[in-house]
Amino acid sequence: MTPATLDISGAADMMKMHPNSVLKLIQGGVLPAARIGRAYVLMTKDVMDFVEQQIISQTAERMQIPGRRVRHTKASPARKR
Repeated sequence: MTPATLDISGAADMMKMHPNSVLKLIQGGVLPAARIGRAYVLMTKDVMDFVEQQIISQTAERMQIPGRRVRHTKASPARKR
């Protein structure tokens, strides 16, 4: 079961990034966190929401590149010729 809260190291592991990068996101106000004593505490839900937002945003950006061929899967409708 996934814990409800994470420290910076746990969030970094979950997002596959360096802990310093997570700290920069926190300090920039991009990733919500609270400082409890000496440590930052993040909600797992907030970390996953951030990851989901990045996936959606970056996928949409890739889909809008002119001249780029889009690969169709069975789930998406085929192009008419």
